[in-house]
Amino acid sequence: MRRKKIALFAAMVLMAVALAACNDSKADPNEDVMAEPIIVELSLTPDHIKAGEKVLIEAKVTQAGSPVEDANEVQFEVTLEGGGVQAKVPVKHDQDGVYKMEKTFDEAGTYRIVSHVTARGMHSMPLKELTVTE
Repeated sequence: MRRKKIALFAAMVLMAVALAACNDSKADPNEDVMAEPIIVELSLTPDHIKAGEKVLIEAKVTQAGSPVEDANEVQFEVTLEGGGVQAKVPVKHDQDGVYKMEKTFDEAGTYRIVSHVTARGMHSMPLKELTVTE
């Protein structure tokens, strides 16, 4: 009688394990899944200018090859080498995942431009340098 109870208990445990294994094959839609990273391509057109000229600063944001048009925040941080001028400018979406602005640089020097992009729970900060001559 005791062996029957143990065998029955063992069979129930094995069945529970088998059912749990079958159920595990279905992904829980609420489970955290690692998403594709956002890719930010920062560009300056042109990358060398004279003081008083404009430059077009663009950040093209994509995820898994598709444009990201719903970024939470996009800012361009502009810093003059040597600790001079520093500013963070919020930027709006233009089209096709491109966030852009034009800026005039009045002072010669080398500027670091960092795009701060927060989108879909991720943050990216690519950097470019701009040379401004007299």
